[in-house]
Amino acid sequence: MGVPGIAMNTGRMIPAISFGTGTSFFNRPDAVASHIQAAWDAGFTSYDTATIYGTEQGLGSGLKTLKVERKELFITTKTPDWSWDKESIEKSVRQSLEKLQLDYLDLVLIHTPAPRYDTMRRLGQLTEDEIKQLPDNMDAKVMDNARLQAWIGLQHCVQLGLVKDIGVSNYTVSHLQNLLKHEEVTIVPAVNQVEYNPYLVDRVIFDYCKEHKILVQAFAPLGHGKTLLEDKTMKKIAQKYNKTAAQIALRWAWQLGITTVTKTEKAERMKENLNYFDFNLTDEEMEEISSLNKNERRFGDPARFP
Repeated sequence: MGVPGIAMNTGRMIPAISFGTGTSFFNRPDAVASHIQAAWDAGFTSYDTATIYGTEQGLGSGLKTLKVERKELFITTKTPDWSWDKESIEKSVRQSLEKLQLDYLDLVLIHTPAPRYDTMRRLGQLTEDEIKQLPDNMDAKVMDNARLQAWIGLQHCVQLGLVKDIGVSNYTVSHLQNLLKHEEVTIVPAVNQVEYNPYLVDRVIFDYCKEHKILVQAFAPLGHGKTLLEDKTMKKIAQKYNKTAAQIALRWAWQLGITTVTKTEKAERMKENLNYFDFNLTDEEMEEISSLNKNERRFGDPARFP
């Protein structure tokens, strides 16, 4: 059985789960390249990367070795923290295409609602002088305009045929409201990729996105470390269905209409992460899992950016 998909607001389908190339893969393109065949063999057709991950080149190399038709793949990348106008967005998308060895991207997301200076410093991606040239991430008016200009850039990339669908990542309701109020916005984001799992149930962003037909995609859908996967409620439900706690978390997201991005370097875990489409959680179990919410974030609260 192949991985099912869900329709975005453009009518195109996005697979239920994507193979992620962030976190431990950061700046390890060769490691990514070496895992793509195993991910494909496990059943993954959708692959998620980002400019700041430093893995686009590795993903491109890995995909090349698959020798499958382009239409069989769904490839997502995200714009870098230093691209905030039409010209730099188009440039970054073209650079991503070159690294990935692709003619088009299925989905491109604005990675962050504001430049993350600390991240760029930690990864050594920009000098201090270059960081000073970026929009002020604490100035609401400046960032509202920067997000609009970046979005206009992505809309332009759609018109050029470089990208099929466009979306955002780490956007709060406020960020989305401020973007959608502009008349220059002719394409509603197809996706908002956010941190989401049973220990971080953000009903506010979920409800807003549902109302505006923006698909929520979860990164870190299995939480952090092993705390969620060892939760007694998760383990109890997993035992009932002869599944793992990870499969229960992924199934919970899928029944909510949330697609997920998971990352593993183990072939057997890749297969396990795709084996959650043969059972249904009850309404009571769905609510029981949602009630585990602890508002537990690992990747920082995007609401810190106005």
